Amino acid sequence: MWKLERKHCLVLLFGLLGLATNPATAQGSSWQLPQPYSLMPEDGNLLKTQQQLEQLAAAGRYADAITPALFLSEALAADPALGPLALENLALVRLRSGDLSGGIDGLQQVLSRLKQSGNFRDPRLARPLMALGVAYYHAGDLAQAINHLEQGIFVTRTDKGLEAIEQTVYDDILLDSLIKSGRLEDALNRLDVSLTIQRQALANGPELEQALARAARWYRNLNAAFQESLLHEERLELVAARAGEDSPELVPVYYDLASSYSRRLHGDLDKLRDMKSAERNVSYSFVRSDQIRRAMNYEYGNKQDDRALLDAEWKAVRALKLALRILEDQSEPDVNAIAETYVRLGDHYQLIGDSRKARRYYQRAYDMFSENGATEYLAQTFGAPVPIYHKPLKLPPTTDPDVLSAYQGQAELVMDVNSRGQPRNIELLEVRPEQAAVLEDKALRYSRDTIFRPRITDKGTVGTEKMRYIYHFQPAQEQ
Repeated sequence: MWKLERKHCLVLLFGLLGLATNPATAQGSSWQLPQPYSLMPEDGNLLKTQQQLEQLAAAGRYADAITPALFLSEALAADPALGPLALENLALVRLRSGDLSGGIDGLQQVLSRLKQSGNFRDPRLARPLMALGVAYYHAGDLAQAINHLEQGIFVTRTDKGLEAIEQTVYDDILLDSLIKSGRLEDALNRLDVSLTIQRQALANGPELEQALARAARWYRNLNAAFQESLLHEERLELVAARAGEDSPELVPVYYDLASSYSRRLHGDLDKLRDMKSAERNVSYSFVRSDQIRRAMNYEYGNKQDDRALLDAEWKAVRALKLALRILEDQSEPDVNAIAETYVRLGDHYQLIGDSRKARRYYQRAYDMFSENGATEYLAQTFGAPVPIYHKPLKLPPTTDPDVLSAYQGQAELVMDVNSRGQPRNIELLEVRPEQAAVLEDKALRYSRDTIFRPRITDKGTVGTEKMRYIYHFQPAQEQ
């Protein structure tokens, strides 16, 4: 199953260049740089300057910290031990203050001084190599970013061991750089290695669960829904062991799990919708009903791929219903959270083509939001059609930047969306950027397969006319 999923994943990955999770969203500050070294010069005046540097850096006043850092780097330049560290401190505060060129030049000088010894595995090389990789990433030089981050990982592994978790600190930036550079197989391999290291290094607690959640987001961005769902299953076990089988902490994990199973359906969505339609159309009256059902199950469930598809669909519903049960069993149930789960169930049934069941869940959610006075939720959820499935273009296997630029564009459309969430009367308004104009026909054709959650009012599900919609030529990034 892994081989099938990985092959399928690589077919689609070309559409994800530039769509990886922004490291800033996963790690806080997108710089992820260390604070300056705490140097201990023997000279009392230099020690006071060092303390001033640390205070300014701790307060985030990096532009002001440049002056003491520069003074220390010049005063300690001849010191073989403290000189490179003081120079690295200056480079770090320059980077933090926004001086990319100055920071990169300073870090290159640090590396040059450290390599003069001839020891290219010197543990002191790891930090400036990693910092330089981050700097090049922000400068847009992805090749240099990858090169220096991988060198830093090599030095860290040599110094601290093959399974040292320190080597994973900058993996978000490395993965993003690899994907944007078209090195998709390398990105998958690095993600696999990073995940193995974190499983071994972190205890079975919140830290590991957070690491699994972050890795799952990367698999999601890589369209590897099978691997993503396995990680969410593992997260469920960790949270349940810590908080209990009925803990509300499980609810967001169940949501993630259900979403990953739904994404596993996207590759064969047309087939699944046919299968579910046949199931709904079977007449269960009289004696022939069991015969019809057995025949239908044999026709659609006999092949391994078909069984896996039906199983994933069932597991998506099961995860949402388990979340719903937990929410409903609380002593003081969160009405809005229950309504949100109804929306998710409605979206699932809308995805697989069961609009009748979808409307039932949507209506329950609408009524609960209304009764609870949640007008903001109502407006966000049902005030306009919401796309729940975006059919991606079939992207060419190329790393040509001109071609990729076209496929990273978008089309602005105007359309009607009927009460069943189906787009109609689609018109093209604009394509961006200019080189994406060659994809106009595809934008019109593929956007017809977008599946929407329909607009809902007090009168029920209603159609919407002349709605503006942005169709992205690649799967939209999930935040």
